[in-house]
Amino acid sequence: MKSFFYDNVPSGKSKDESIFITTIKAFIIAPLVFLIIIGAIFLYSGVWPPMVVIESESMQHSDTTSYIGVIDTGDIVIVKGVKSYEEITTYVEGLANGHHTYGAPGDVIIYYREGMSKPVIHRAMLHLDYNSTSKGFDIPSLANIPEDKWDVTNGEKVWWNLKDELILYDIGHANAVMRIDLSAMLSFMANNNNMHGGIITLGDNNWEIIDGTPIARYDQYWMTAMPEPIMEEWIIGKARGELPWFGLMKLWITGTLPDDTPMNSKRNLVASIGVLIFAPIIIDISYSIMRQRNS
Repeated sequence: MKSFFYDNVPSGKSKDESIFITTIKAFIIAPLVFLIIIGAIFLYSGVWPPMVVIESESMQHSDTTSYIGVIDTGDIVIVKGVKSYEEITTYVEGLANGHHTYGAPGDVIIYYREGMSKPVIHRAMLHLDYNSTSKGFDIPSLANIPEDKWDVTNGEKVWWNLKDELILYDIGHANAVMRIDLSAMLSFMANNNNMHGGIITLGDNNWEIIDGTPIARYDQYWMTAMPEPIMEEWIIGKARGELPWFGLMKLWITGTLPDDTPMNSKRNLVASIGVLIFAPIIIDISYSIMRQRNS
């Protein structure tokens, strides 16, 4: 059976010369196309690197299965740079205006500050405004969601001058309860003489059952490297898009592939690589067959 390249040898050139030229073109064109794609992604992203590989299960919506449209272990997402809080929609704001990403309200952000081992990619839950007069937090976005979605302890149910505990109900796919200890954050910042507001974050899969109720383990409670609201300068960007499974290759090569990586992600990666390898061969053979039939 003749190949596509053999069937198209220009007159005056041998088959070996044609294959050589075609190979050289492939080595030039393929990297060029790759660089163009990366350049376009960088222009959209505005940060470098413009993509991140998800290394843990903290954003998954299942412990055993990955899904398209949800951030799972081994997925690759684009990082869209942001310059201010105004470019981020929190979970609470998303409940009010309908903005959803990756299977839940609000944006998923990537943040990092000195002392952390690596950047974290988790959902922005709500924004706290520090009120220097009352020395508490104001959270205006609470006024726009149903009252049965939130509550406070030790005081009147209002969204301003909050100093104790804020409770959010029916969080995410687990319908978890999120009990935010505002007093602990205020005490920490006072001890460090750095009072400020910021964003509270949570991994979609970071919750545990306590007394029969799913309780959300938000970052500012359980991460020792982030005991306070996230300041604007710590935010790298927000997640956009998804290339599922392909980041598993990096995790496997670097020896950081988690044991609990969903099996369907591994199977889908193998199937996708198989398609990428064999599809051009099948197309080439089919084209050669059609040319032979038409000759």
